[in-house]
Amino acid sequence: MLLRFRSLILPVLASLLFIGVLLKTNDQRLKTLRNEYDIFAAPPLSQFSSGVIAVLTLGHKGIYDDFINIWLLQTLLDPRKGDDAEGMMRQIRSVIRHHPKLETTYMLSCIVMMQDFKRPEHCQEIILAGLKAFPMSWRLPMTQGYVEYFEMKQPAQAASFFMMAASRPHSPEYVQNTVKKLLREKDLTPEDLKRSLEIIAETESSDTFLKLLQSFGKAPALPEAPASP
Repeated sequence: MLLRFRSLILPVLASLLFIGVLLKTNDQRLKTLRNEYDIFAAPPLSQFSSGVIAVLTLGHKGIYDDFINIWLLQTLLDPRKGDDAEGMMRQIRSVIRHHPKLETTYMLSCIVMMQDFKRPEHCQEIILAGLKAFPMSWRLPMTQGYVEYFEMKQPAQAASFFMMAASRPHSPEYVQNTVKKLLREKDLTPEDLKRSLEIIAETESSDTFLKLLQSFGKAPALPEAPASP
């Protein structure tokens, strides 16, 4: 009995000593973890392609999408973000490359980059990724239309996004009139018009928008075909 007691007492004493050390150093360890914590760290597994993620989750990629949505939303709403716009965009890109099915993810990412970081130029990348996940959304192009017009001062690109919104089911009726109004702007630049056509071509049939541009005499000149040898 005594031998058995002696065999137990040493592990118990070692455990108590270990617990005491943990408690004594708890504050310092927590401080170290806080200092080393990277608020903009990419979600686990996000470096893999969506196809690989689907295999790893046995075909349940939606569960992983929910996980990375929550991961990103927590950072977007975290007051400790500071002013590291590039760090924030790295995390946003690590998530939107998988095209998760939560419209709010894209809209809030754009709003945070525009308002908190004063970097509205990143919104177009975010919203175009969102349109791949939600091709029939009208809220996403409406958001980008606002950014292009009021933040980026690019009315033709704003018109392209408002026209996308107008073509979607359940979009507000006033959007199409907004398109025509924007195209009457006198300060449309060739670069703005060219990019607006590229945006439409990437997501839509560009015929309708090109006709609108031509009807206002704003269409950029098309390059001439090379002469036959």
